[in-house]
Amino acid sequence: MNATMFFLLSSLDVQRGGLTKASLAQANTFADMGYDTHILTFNFDTRYERIREKLIELGQLSNKVKVLNLYEELCGSEEDLTVTEVTPETGYLDPHVGHNAFRVYENGLYTKYKKFHEDGSLDFIDYFNEQRYRIKKEVYDEFGLIRKVSFMDFASNKPRQMNFYNSSSQAYLSKWVNPENGKAIRVNWFDENGDIKAIYSNDDQLKSDWVERVIKDVNNPVLVADARKTDLLMINVKNKKAAKIWRLHSSHLTAPWEADSDIASTVQTGINHLDTIDAALVLTEQQKTDIENRFGKRTNLHVIPHASRTNLKTGWFGRPGLVKDERLAVVISRYSAIKNIDHIIKAFEIVVKKVPDAKLEFWGDGPEKEKLQKIIHDANLTDHIKLNGYTQEPSNIYQSALFSILASKTEGFSLSVLESMSNATAVVSYDIRYGPNELIDNGENGVLVQKNNIEMLAEAMISMFNHPNTAIKMGKAALKKVERKFNQEIYANSWEHVVRVAIENRQLKNEDIPLAKK
Repeated sequence: MNATMFFLLSSLDVQRGGLTKASLAQANTFADMGYDTHILTFNFDTRYERIREKLIELGQLSNKVKVLNLYEELCGSEEDLTVTEVTPETGYLDPHVGHNAFRVYENGLYTKYKKFHEDGSLDFIDYFNEQRYRIKKEVYDEFGLIRKVSFMDFASNKPRQMNFYNSSSQAYLSKWVNPENGKAIRVNWFDENGDIKAIYSNDDQLKSDWVERVIKDVNNPVLVADARKTDLLMINVKNKKAAKIWRLHSSHLTAPWEADSDIASTVQTGINHLDTIDAALVLTEQQKTDIENRFGKRTNLHVIPHASRTNLKTGWFGRPGLVKDERLAVVISRYSAIKNIDHIIKAFEIVVKKVPDAKLEFWGDGPEKEKLQKIIHDANLTDHIKLNGYTQEPSNIYQSALFSILASKTEGFSLSVLESMSNATAVVSYDIRYGPNELIDNGENGVLVQKNNIEMLAEAMISMFNHPNTAIKMGKAALKKVERKFNQEIYANSWEHVVRVAIENRQLKNEDIPLAKK
């Protein structure tokens, strides 16, 4: 099909969760099918070149996908850069232990705070005046060049003005910022001579104008809003040729995440524009039904679940010599409250009373890490539960475990369940909206448990540990289901169908414009 794909993401990084993984997977799929494929990002980050390289190295991003960033494009092309020599500090250096940073004192005055990346390169410098007010913040790139300077409001310690620089120390962008809410109230885009070439009243206008320029001369551009911060941006694109697809990765509901719960504020924009978007995508049939029961049937709402590229043969566990640990359960998850990880720990406290040699390993990162470590410690479970960091090798972790666990409050689909099943590892999961009950056939390829029932969750885990052969058999059945229903071919065909429908819907709307005037 003659279409050019543009996936809109607020940002991109290496250590990210399911949304980023899913967005990269769909971009890779289109690139592999021969589409001209782009990912558009809108945040300022000096590390984009390294992020691209690392994602390609990890096999998460195809080198055929073009990753474009707003700030890189505004900055313009630059010559090959070399690392700039860092001038040694002359004052007293006071290390900030655990933060890879230090404070600088000059003749008794605290004048700077210098933060470094893990590789030793300079990240930023905060400057302070005699009253210890922060006056500005300089952000550096990997070559030691200043790329952004924020000038601070003394009262709020928040930016009041920001300047962005190219490698020649020439400003290409400046922002006047309301320090109370962090929003830009004027944005100036400069040319190479320092003359203003465009003025915007906010960041949204800046972003919209950039997207319009990127797709201006493209035939059949297809925009896909993957992140909720890009929904309104996509909707406001004026290019009449641009087909617009809204893809929802999460639940559209708020607590308690039932069919009649309130609509999540982050999703409201997309819901409000369902009738004007050329295609809307959800990940499960249950979510589609819930939306249509509430907002009416619609022909532009489609279901495309995630797909998995399995690297196992049915009934075989990957690497030669790999043996499942029949006393090990695993969880790969973001450490956040929405994931209910404390439920899993409390359930495991019950488990070890019946299975004293049971082990549980968590892999991930997030704001709840210290809290969860304390729960583990207070429950005297440190010999049974290990809290690990983020992993780039989830397949190895799933393959080595007897089963995995999900206890989230809500999901859009739960990519972790699919990943576990695709590695022939059954899942014990709360039966939540959305995803687990469309992936797991209870008792056949995994176990579904009433949500928020910690005792039932513990009983299911105990049963898996006590019947490892059954758990392994479930894992093999899980792999078979993934290969049958969630394979790459079905995924690619479904996406092609939706893109074709979206383009046709856009063309029909364009044809309707002159008719409406008549």
